[in-house]
Amino acid sequence: MNLTVLKAIFKRDFVNYFSNATGYVFICVFVLLSSLATIWPEEFFSNNLANLDQLTNWMPYILLVFVPAITMGSWAEERRRGTDELLLTLPASDADVVIGKYLANVAIFTVSLLFSMASIRLIFAYGLGSPDTGLFCCTYLGYWFVGIGMIAVGMVASFLTSNLTVSFILGLLFNAPQALAQLFSFGDAEWLNGVVRSGLNLFDAYDGFADFSRGVVSVGGVTHFVCIIALMLYLCMVLIGRRHWSGGSDGPSLGLHYLARGATLLVALSGLSATVKNTGAGYLDMTSARLNSLSPNTIALARELGQKEDLPPIRIDAYVSPQVPSEYAKQKRELLNTLSALRSAGGGKIVVATHEIENFSEEATVAETNGIDARPVETKVRGVREQEEIFLGASFRCGLDKVVLPFLDKGLPVEYELVRSITTVADEKRKTLGVVRTDAQLFSSFSMQGPSEESRLITELKKQYDVKEVDPSKPIEETFDVLLAVQPSSLSPEALDNFVAAVKTGQPTAIFEDPFPVAWNVVGTDQPKPPAGGMMGMFGGGGPPPPKGDMQQLWKLLGVRFNASDLIVQDHNPYKAQNFITDEWVFVDVDSGAQQPFNSESPITAGLKQVLFLYTGAAESSQEAGVTFTPLAVTNGRTATEPVRAAQAFLQQQSPAAQYRLRASRRATGKTYVLAAEIKGQVEEQQKLELNESIDDEALRKELAGEAPAADGAGGGADPDSDTPDAADDAVSKVHAVLVADIDGLSNDFFAIRAIGPDERLDVDWRFQNVTFVLNILDSLAGDDRYIDVRKRTRDYRTLTELEAATESARDQAADQEEEFIKLAKDEIEAARASYRKEIAKIQNDASLTPAQREQKLRLVGRKLERQRDVKIAGLTREQDKQIKQNQRDLAATIRSVQDRYKLAAVIVPPVLPILLACWVYFRRRSREQEGVAKERLRYAQHEPTKPAAAAS
Repeated sequence: MNLTVLKAIFKRDFVNYFSNATGYVFICVFVLLSSLATIWPEEFFSNNLANLDQLTNWMPYILLVFVPAITMGSWAEERRRGTDELLLTLPASDADVVIGKYLANVAIFTVSLLFSMASIRLIFAYGLGSPDTGLFCCTYLGYWFVGIGMIAVGMVASFLTSNLTVSFILGLLFNAPQALAQLFSFGDAEWLNGVVRSGLNLFDAYDGFADFSRGVVSVGGVTHFVCIIALMLYLCMVLIGRRHWSGGSDGPSLGLHYLARGATLLVALSGLSATVKNTGAGYLDMTSARLNSLSPNTIALARELGQKEDLPPIRIDAYVSPQVPSEYAKQKRELLNTLSALRSAGGGKIVVATHEIENFSEEATVAETNGIDARPVETKVRGVREQEEIFLGASFRCGLDKVVLPFLDKGLPVEYELVRSITTVADEKRKTLGVVRTDAQLFSSFSMQGPSEESRLITELKKQYDVKEVDPSKPIEETFDVLLAVQPSSLSPEALDNFVAAVKTGQPTAIFEDPFPVAWNVVGTDQPKPPAGGMMGMFGGGGPPPPKGDMQQLWKLLGVRFNASDLIVQDHNPYKAQNFITDEWVFVDVDSGAQQPFNSESPITAGLKQVLFLYTGAAESSQEAGVTFTPLAVTNGRTATEPVRAAQAFLQQQSPAAQYRLRASRRATGKTYVLAAEIKGQVEEQQKLELNESIDDEALRKELAGEAPAADGAGGGADPDSDTPDAADDAVSKVHAVLVADIDGLSNDFFAIRAIGPDERLDVDWRFQNVTFVLNILDSLAGDDRYIDVRKRTRDYRTLTELEAATESARDQAADQEEEFIKLAKDEIEAARASYRKEIAKIQNDASLTPAQREQKLRLVGRKLERQRDVKIAGLTREQDKQIKQNQRDLAATIRSVQDRYKLAAVIVPPVLPILLACWVYFRRRSREQEGVAKERLRYAQHEPTKPAAAAS
């Protein structure tokens, strides 16, 4: 390769492009279209994300026009001017000429792209917000790869003709498959041959660009464009050397030979590109917030699936609406990003197909057959609440197994939901979870009061576990991966004995016990059950309440002390604006002031920020030997206790007197309380030893203690020389349990709030993680740590912060005006009613009127005054509604004016930089042309008039 010739060709073409006004006109148009495609689509403001998603949708079409304008003169202009023969006679190879021209075109495109990048960054800096720098630069790097791939294709078109117009049209037609392939998705069609699919994917620009748009530089994406560039440059070399192989009258043509070589190269490069993409090698997340990096556990799970040769490929079909409300834009982006990352990490075992479907289309029908329906959601458009239906779900298939994720609510962690669905459909056997049947109704049932629905806790657990209901009235002989007991104090004595016996065997158990449940229809730990009776207590009422088991045997087994008569209150409210939150709402929060609110060394609580306990109790270790008591959630030191009875009386009466008695019953302690703890180890069965002391029959005592009777039937201990374990060894039980002193966190409300996520309709932006806390407990006890870290992970997407502040200020101002007008209207309405009452009272108190006259006057005048009052109130109500609508219109107009200001900037700012550069180049070129030229020879020189010779003498 002759670098001197290559450099000369590069410099010649590059300088020629920027030496005339046409080049700058194209650049101005390019940057203007880029900024318009970024800012002008309505989705840019509705999605409220500081990224280039809208430009990404339009960039292939912009490049489809701009790139042929660059490449059309690569060889066609040389032929038109007759300079092609001069290039072919240079002491250089055909490759030098092709590569030199290609690099010149790439440099021209790079300069244009830098102008676009700088102008759009200026628009963001003008007041829209601060985009993720890594994502911003990586997306433009993807645009660069798409462009240089199209340049290689455009050069092939230029080598086919000597006409610039024809070259432009051919370049547009040849590049059309790259820009339009995503509309047809032939590369994902299962009915096509694998080789054909790979070849089609090679000409799909979005297939290679997808990773860059997410802020990821992948070897697969780079390889995609390198392969297409290599193929097209080879074709250019073949075309420029046509004079050697075309044959003519002197020899045979080698056209079929080069055609076969080109086809072979196409197949080889397509296979290389597909192979590299499927391996998922070389994956670099450029985003500053690590938006596309999967958690280590997720990567390990994906790689584990990829190594299972006998596992069929896992097919994921994502069904999303093309446009979603701004509230769901982050969820949609995270869904698509995570699916792409999973496909890259799956080593070919995870196949992803994304379907953007419109409502009521044929694809919508296909989605419905897969269990995914359009979900109605509410959104705010120009300050007005509207409802629309969108698709945002996925189906997972592996062989004959199938799992459906119908809809991804805003509050659901996307990576966790996807990974759990993938592993569930791929696992041959799920872990088992036993749920002890207590008075806390978790499963759906039918009673005399009517049917009850399954709790959302059970619905959530069924996505991961094989959930079974356990009847404690019989001995619990089956072994589960984890056992869940909610309010076991409601069990009968026999059922509680069976449950405690199961815990003694070392069965991992999650115990949720509450001294005063407020979200469940179940009594507290020390509260008696309601009296037995018939339907709703109407028949056979007055009977004694059903007996409850003795919880002390469970506490002794666990080695804890559980105070069921008092509630814990704490002075900490992270939502200070909400005056309905009382001290009985105990927030275990990283900002509560506690030294260690969450145990950072436990996988259950590491990384948690906030958990809410409602009317909770507390537990503490009784320091039993052999038991490890590990606190998981701890209060701060600003605490007190109050009796359960006082809290119950206040909630029933809701009177100032009851509130006073509740406050008076509090006892400040200043202690920290453990609200949740993990208990593990071995404990001696003290209740057996206590029972033995009260039994006189020595033989019966030995039998209960597990001792073998003497051979002669007499008393006596075990044979000291025997290998049989003695009674002390038999009286030891293994325990592994997590105790939580509250069950309200398991209610449906917490699951509903998690699913809703941040929402302007809610009075409070709740941030507690109760659902995560509960699921972590069960997973940890079951020995399944695959999802614990993933479940706690969140991603921080950049939004249009400055725009949010401007529009929020306008909303607040409109809301204040509306509230003030409503208050004035209410005052006037009340004044009208007071005036009516005053006139009526005046007639009633008129002593000069007889009762008959007073009644007649009240009937006549009262009817008139009532009509006047109603007319005035109706007018004020109409005026109020009119003013509210006007405020909404003003708000919408204000928001539009803010958006229009940025749209105007998108028109004005982008052309400024290339125009300034064009002016600088023009005047610099003019000044250099005038160097060394006599002033009188310049076209616009001002010549002094010639003086007459006589005057001169």
